[in-house]
Amino acid sequence: MKRSLFIGDVHGCYNEFAEIIELFGFVKGTDTLYQTGDIINKGPSVLKCIQLIEDLGIQCVLGNHEARLLKTLNTPKLEWTEKERERIKKIKELDFVSSVISKWPLWIDTPEALLVHAGLEPFKEKLEDMSPDVLVSIRMWNSKPWYDLVHWHKPVVFGHWAKKGLLIRPLFKGLDSGCVYGKELTAWCPEEDRFYTVKAKKTYAEINKTAYSDLS
Repeated sequence: MKRSLFIGDVHGCYNEFAEIIELFGFVKGTDTLYQTGDIINKGPSVLKCIQLIEDLGIQCVLGNHEARLLKTLNTPKLEWTEKERERIKKIKELDFVSSVISKWPLWIDTPEALLVHAGLEPFKEKLEDMSPDVLVSIRMWNSKPWYDLVHWHKPVVFGHWAKKGLLIRPLFKGLDSGCVYGKELTAWCPEEDRFYTVKAKKTYAEINKTAYSDLS
C-alpha cells in the first residue's frame, strides 16, 4: 500500500527528523513524505535537514522562517536587523539552503489532505485569494483560532503553533508539537490514520515568551 507521511515543524532537529522517517518505515519510490515548513532556525542541524529533504524528495511548504529568510536575502544588508544577521550567520552553505527553500510552495494540495504551514485565511474559498503572509503566519483571527472559522472539503495539515501543541480534529491536524523546545516531533499518516511521535533528544531553544507572535 502506498502511504504518505506529514511531518511537523523540524527547526534543524535532524536526529528526530531522520528517526521519525525511519519509524514510519519509509520506502523510497512507494511512499511520499511531506513537511509543514520551518525546517530552518533555532535547532542545530539545518543543513543536514535540507540535505535529507533533497535526498529523499520530501515535499515541503514554505514556513514563516523560510519566508523571512528569503525576504531578508532580497533586502539590502544595511537594512538587516541584528536578529536577522545572527540567524543568517548560523546557516551553513547559505546559497544552497536558500536555493532549495526558494522552490517551496505556500501550499500542497495532496489527494489525502491540504498542506500549509500556518493555516488558511477565514472567509475565503480559494487558496489563490488568500494572503501569503496569512498562510505562513496565522494563528488567531478576530480572537479565535483560525480553524474555528474555516470549513474545508478535506483535512488541513499545518504546523507553526508550538504553544498550542498537537491538534487532532477530523478536518484539522496541527502537527507542531515543539520538538526544538524539547518536546516531540509529530507526524501523521492519513492512510493509516496514525500519528507517529519521536521525543526530542534535548531542548535546543527556549520557546518565544511573546504570546502568539506571528513570526516567532
